[in-house]
This record gives sequence, C-alpha cells and structure tokens, in this order.
Amino acid sequence: MILKWTLIRRMLATPKQKLKNYKFPDVRKEDCEQKYISGWGPGGQKVNTAQNAVQLTHLPTGTVLKVHESRLLPKNIDIAFERMKFVLDRQINGENCYEEQLKRLQIAKEEKSNKRRVQARKEKESYKNESVE
Repeated sequence: MILKWTLIRRMLATPKQKLKNYKFPDVRKEDCEQKYISGWGPGGQKVNTAQNAVQLTHLPTGTVLKVHESRLLPKNIDIAFERMKFVLDRQINGENCYEEQLKRLQIAKEEKSNKRRVQARKEKESYKNESVE
C-alpha cells in the first residue's frame, strides 16, 4: 500500500516539485558589482529621480542585469541576485538549465494529460455507440 501511495504522489508531483533539488550556480556578492541607478517607467518624477534601480554586473562573465521591479532598493537588489542566478545557470548549463528542464517537464505533463483526455473521449464514444446498437 505504501508503494502505491508513493507512485501516486510521484505522478501528481508538479514539474517544479520534481526539480526542487536542482543546484544553481553560486552568485557571490564579491563577484558582482552593484550600481544604483535612477528608475524608469510609470510613476512620475519620483520614480525618475530616486536611485532605486539596480544594475548588477557579474565580473567573471561580464553579464549585466538591470532591475527596477519595486520602489524599494533592497527588494530590487534581492530580485537582481535571484535573476542573476538564472542567467548564469543558462550560460553555464545551456540546454540543461533549470528553465529548459522545467519547460520539458511541463510539455511532457501536458502531452500526458492530452493523451488521457483523448483516450477518455474515445472510450466515451465507444460506450455511446454500444448503447445505441
């Protein structure tokens, strides 16, 4: 019975749950240069004059990232480091990066559910045809 529940749990796992042990490359603060720049976008003069956007440069790779998601500078810094993690992962791992693996798992799950739906539709049609005759 335990084995059965384990299999069911594994089948119901989302693609993100399957990749929860994925190891991202380390983004150390010593390897990054932070610049605080003025914001952009809607919000008027306050957004355009306040230095609440972050430009993060990863020195070993030369990757530059600009973030202005929030009006709060510390939150933008956290978001920038999180995004840098994904960018470096894509540069290092290429086709085997987290985003690509997640995309492949989502496509496989979608194909599996479509296959089930088509099979159920065929069974329903065959049942209707049997009951009519």
